[in-house]
Amino acid sequence: MTTTYGTVVTTPSATEITMTREFDAPAALVWEAFTTPALVRQWLLGPDGWEMPICEIDLTAGGKWRYGWAQPDGSEAFEMHGEYLELDPPSRIVHTEHFEDNPPVVVTTTFTEVDGRTTMSATMRLESQEARDAVLATGMSEGAGRSYERLNELLPTF
Repeated sequence: MTTTYGTVVTTPSATEITMTREFDAPAALVWEAFTTPALVRQWLLGPDGWEMPICEIDLTAGGKWRYGWAQPDGSEAFEMHGEYLELDPPSRIVHTEHFEDNPPVVVTTTFTEVDGRTTMSATMRLESQEARDAVLATGMSEGAGRSYERLNELLPTF
């Protein structure tokens, strides 16, 4: 288990990574921040210094999503995309995630509200322990933790 910027990252099984973060906002607001392109672009940036020029969301079961990040100077860029498998607003999103040549990942994100605070839990299910460990080795925990910290700062503003 590691904690980065208030996000707890665990490996509940040989093929899973779970990220958990609590937000001082109702689930409906956190859901909105996860599903509205104009908001996603403000917080889902990974480490400081990245921009998100591509943020496409078709929020329907079977709908596609596509995100693209870039350094402002154009020196680096990458994309990922996927499909929404299940949507249960404002409590659950299940989607696929494709990144470069890696096998697809299934991500289940839940939003649980208690007394106006929401606990977000995102579990990535990968095809093998080697794939799980490779994802962890990319620095994903640091980038996700910083993104969720940005989201925590953004939520009170809308």
